[in-house]
Amino acid sequence: MASKILLSLLVLAAASPAALAAFDVIQMLVDKPQYAGFSKVLEQTKVAGEANQLKAASLLVVPEKTVKSLVALPADKLRQTVANHVLLSYFDPIKLDEMKTRTALLPTLLSNTDKALGVLNYSKADDGQMYFGAPGAPCVAKLVKVVAARPYTVSIMEISEPILPPGSGKPDAAPGRRGKGGKGKIKPAGLDESSEVTGKTDDAAGKAESPESAAAAPSPAS
Repeated sequence: MASKILLSLLVLAAASPAALAAFDVIQMLVDKPQYAGFSKVLEQTKVAGEANQLKAASLLVVPEKTVKSLVALPADKLRQTVANHVLLSYFDPIKLDEMKTRTALLPTLLSNTDKALGVLNYSKADDGQMYFGAPGAPCVAKLVKVVAARPYTVSIMEISEPILPPGSGKPDAAPGRRGKGGKGKIKPAGLDESSEVTGKTDDAAGKAESPESAAAAPSPAS
């Protein structure tokens, strides 16, 4: 039921004339001040312009309260890190949930210049929560909600914290960090903050795969 609700919202978005036009990620965030800091670094690093040239993309954004650790990165690492927040394919919680495997490597905009680092580790825990992590780092950036979407062209999704490269100065979380208790919940765009969509789980009785296993034997996703 939850997936059907989110799908209906995305279909409605796709029906609008704007959905057929080329997208502009900055314009999609312009009326969302809670992402102003991330939007600023998107422009400063020129990642926004590169993302807008893609045929399909998924942008992972962070709220103001967590953006400080991102902007504190040295200039030579900042652009690479921001580029790693742009997936080269359209994803939303439904598409991620329907993946055949619970771990995967997802190519990012950074792969255009660095094939090794231009990917994100994706992992779905046994409670349905979805996480992302940079190569060599734990998957601790939790998917929180859909901010905006134009299926199946562009989506903007909030994550709990920036996806930082190893050795960026922020202490790494313990491997296997996951949300505690309950079912995974992801808020779709267009609903009140109090409304949530419960993510489906496969093999809920099984254990979540660790970030190490995600990096060791991931399945490539298109």
